[in-house]
This record gives sequence, C-alpha cells and structure tokens, in this order.
Amino acid sequence: MNTTAYAFEQPITERPEIPARFGEDGGRFYYYYDQLADELDEDLTKRLKSQLDSLLIFAGLFAGVNSAFLALTLPMMSADPADDTNALLLQLIKGGNATINSEADLPSATFSPPPAIYPVNLLFAVSLTCALMSSFLAVLGQQWLLYYRKRSGGGAAHQRKEQLRRQLGAQRWRLELILDDILPGLLQAGLVIFCISFVLYLRTLSVSMSSFISAIVGAALAITVGAAICATWDRMCPYQSPLSHLLCWTMDRMRPLILALLWLCILVKAYLHEILATQSRRIEPQIQAGESGSPRESSSQSEEARGNSWNLAQQFTSRTLTRLGRKEETANDLIVATVKRVILTSEHTSALIHAATNICAIDDKDSLQQFLSDTECFDRLHDLFSTFRESASSLPTQLQTVPDAAARAFAVAILHLALSVGTIMDLAPSKHRGLVIKNSLPVHPVLSEDLVWYFYGLAACAGHRSLDIPKTEPL
Repeated sequence: MNTTAYAFEQPITERPEIPARFGEDGGRFYYYYDQLADELDEDLTKRLKSQLDSLLIFAGLFAGVNSAFLALTLPMMSADPADDTNALLLQLIKGGNATINSEADLPSATFSPPPAIYPVNLLFAVSLTCALMSSFLAVLGQQWLLYYRKRSGGGAAHQRKEQLRRQLGAQRWRLELILDDILPGLLQAGLVIFCISFVLYLRTLSVSMSSFISAIVGAALAITVGAAICATWDRMCPYQSPLSHLLCWTMDRMRPLILALLWLCILVKAYLHEILATQSRRIEPQIQAGESGSPRESSSQSEEARGNSWNLAQQFTSRTLTRLGRKEETANDLIVATVKRVILTSEHTSALIHAATNICAIDDKDSLQQFLSDTECFDRLHDLFSTFRESASSLPTQLQTVPDAAARAFAVAILHLALSVGTIMDLAPSKHRGLVIKNSLPVHPVLSEDLVWYFYGLAACAGHRSLDIPKTEPL
C-alpha cells in the first residue's frame, strides 16, 4: 500500500471540509469510488461469465441428445427406400402374377407418415433450435462482457467516465436481465419442449411407457412451477429462476393496472350518479337565465379551445421527436451516478463520508433534484444519518469521533439537498412524512414533536453542536 492509499485508509475523526468543486477533495472520493466500481464490475462479470460457461456446457450436451432423437424420428416422415426394395425382391421370389407393374404400385408411392409423428418432429426441432440459439447468444454474451471490461486509453478520469457510461448503458439495455434470465429461460423452455416431445414419441411406441414417463415429467414440472410461485410470493425465497422473475415482473405490472381499473369504475359510477342527481337542478336555472352569451363569445371560446388543442399537439410532436434519439450523459449526470452508486452500495464509512461531503459541493439544481427525486437514495441518506447518530450517542467518548463525523456529513448533505431544491418536509424520511404531521387543521398542518426533534438533530449535527439531544419516539 502506497503512502496516498495509507493516508486515505486512516479513520476519519472529523467531518471533511466541503470542496470548492465536486471531486476536488484531494482524490479521496474517487479513490473509494474506483475501488467500489472495480469490485462491483468484477463481481458482475465473473458471475455472468460463470453462468454462461455452465450454460454453454449444458446446451452442448442437450443439443447432442436432441440431435440423436431427431435423427431417429425424422426418417419416419418420409418413405423408406428399403420397403420398395423388399417389395420388388418378394415379387421376384414368388414369380407369377405381377402386383407391381409401375412406380405407382411401389409402397413409397402410397406412403403417408403417421399423424402423431409430425408434432413430435416439430417439437424436437423447436427444442434443438432453442438450444442452439441459447448457445449462440451465450457466446455473444461473453463477447459483451469482454467489451464491458475493456480498458481504453486516456487518463484515470477518462477511463472512469467511460466505464461509468458502459455501466449505465448495461443497466439501460438490461444486460444482466438478458444474460441472467432470458438465456437460461430460453434453454429451460427448450428442455420443457423436449420432454413433451419425448413423451409424445413414446406414446407412438407404448402407451404404458409413455404414461409412466409423463408422470415423472409432470412431477418435475410441478416442482419447478411450485418453486417459482414460492419465489413470487416470497421475494427472498432462494428458489429463484427465470420463471419466478417473469411472474414477479407480471405481478408488479398488473397491480397498478388492477388498481387503476378499480378507481376508474368508482369514478365513473360517481360521475354518473352526480349527473343523474343534478340534471333536474341544472335545467331549471338555464331556462330562467336564458342564453348566457353571444354567438361571438361562443365562437371565440371554440377558437381558443382549438388553439389549445393545437398547442398540445405541437408539444406532443416535439417531445416525440426529441425522444427518437437519446442524448449521452452529461458530466453532471455522471457525477450524480457516481455518488448514488457509492451511497446505495458501499458500506465503507470513509467512502460514504466523502460521498456525502461532495454532495455539498454540487450547485447544479438539476443534479440536486435528481438526488431529491430518487427516494431510495434520499432515504438511504436519512438512514445513514440516523444510524451514525445513534452509534455516536451510544459509544464511549473516545470512540465517538468516526460516527460523529459521519453523522455531521450526512446531516449537512441532507440540509444542502432539502434547502437548495426541496422543501422543509424533505428534511424527514419519505416513509414517515405522512405520519409525523398532526392533522389539526386541513389548511395549516402542525408538525409533530418527533419531526421537530428530528429537524433539531439535523441542525445540531450540521452546526457542530452536541449530539445529546432529547428525543421522543424515534421516526
């Protein structure tokens, strides 16, 4: 370990000074970020490459077995030339009356394949295609991973930005989803199709044998589906598979649709009820008041409505055109992504402190708004502040320096985000904002005592005051 790394690894006993610009803290933040990024990228590529290697081995063996069955069943789709030869030899041996006088009398001329053999060959061919395509995509996936970890020229800052863009591109184009779910799912689908075709082929030979194998295959499929359902019901269940991921994705997408349809029915019912209830009251005032406007006013209103519709159409067209092409991430977007990656994934205290300190050096409102709108990241800041604050108050005095510095750094970061582009309610965690307001008056809600003490704790930490603050129930 060199001198710089040794200095960076020393425990932090006080909150670092806020740099004048992001990243100008002597390289401390980027030192921890580079370590974290290399660890995450290396873990991703190793895990996916190991899975792709296993998939290639299994797909090769599976394709060999499938090809053997296809070689056995495909000839059953056409006439066997040996049948014609045997028929001609039999006629020569018997002599006498000729039953085969032309090619139309040969067995091959009247041959028709068994009706059950066509779906068997079709399913075997589909299964083999799935195995070959999964193997081909697995080879492509290994090439994608090599490009993902490929180092280009330039300095450390250039390589960091390029690797971060690749990481964001991998997230945007669902690289992990394709290599971790779709490819194994394609191979598993081919295996299921092979089992079905195998059972159908056995049925053409022996019904009892086919029934016995069907029971075994059905039990295996039932166990697979049951494990996927368990993993869908309990997201922490270890029986994860591409099928369980698909079921979870479907459930997450269908839940808002069901709620939206339910609310739509309620609103339509309420709207119709309101129309029927007030129809009689609306007709009588309109008759008494007479016409409520001149034709000129009505025409101007219609022109204004058409103008609004035209403006909306123009806005929709312009937005559609701008979304046809995607702009590359700006320098500020990359800064936000680096800080979020450290905040959400790192457990290194020094890395978290430097990340929170560098948040205070960001003055771009759009970048700050990205932090504030990301509920997971902002709640993580609150959780880290509460954790280090409680740790500092429970430890002996000589051990309070590190958690005290961390709590102060996160308090300043939260205050900087909330007071720069947010509101006072952003000073509280999002999951507790609705519970910490007393609904004494609907227009002027009163802040609860818990929320007041929480705000006081933030201000005290940011102002270098004592952390021994009286508290009621924790948020």
